[in-house]
Amino acid sequence: MNLVVKIEDISDDEEFVFDLSEKPDCFDIDPEEGVLKQDVRVQGSLSKVGREFFLKGSVSSEIELTCSRCLEPLIYPIRAKLESHYIPGPDGKAGELDTDLELHASDIEVEYYTDDRIDLTQAVYDQMILSLPLVRLCQEECKGICSHCGGNRNQKDCQCSEEGEIDPRMAVLRSLKDKLK
Repeated sequence: MNLVVKIEDISDDEEFVFDLSEKPDCFDIDPEEGVLKQDVRVQGSLSKVGREFFLKGSVSSEIELTCSRCLEPLIYPIRAKLESHYIPGPDGKAGELDTDLELHASDIEVEYYTDDRIDLTQAVYDQMILSLPLVRLCQEECKGICSHCGGNRNQKDCQCSEEGEIDPRMAVLRSLKDKLK
């Protein structure tokens, strides 16, 4: 793994500056969420305060997503800031937490390190996923798919009539509206 930094490389006096990259298959992203199309580049610095380390940097890559309206693939550039706080793992084991502990707001960006190595993979993965848009559009004016024929309305205008037709599930509401007139 290329996203691992040895603690011995980080000096007490100055920041450890890095420019790393990792192959897309290193990240376990659900294919329904998207597919990374290029290496993930991580740039930043680690600074040391006692036995704690502070990460500041950025992550960049490209991911193929599916448009929420027309279901066509689209390439989305990932550009995200990266900040995290690394502390020694409980009992020397990374990622294991006492389930009886109460979480505080400051614990959200806390990661653990063990074996005198800091693995940036989880922090990078989290920021990539958080940077993805909730509504994924191939273009701002995406027309989507025709509800009658299923054709992509961005590629061709279909001849389906949308005027006057009503969803059968809404017919009851329309009849109620007509009675109130």
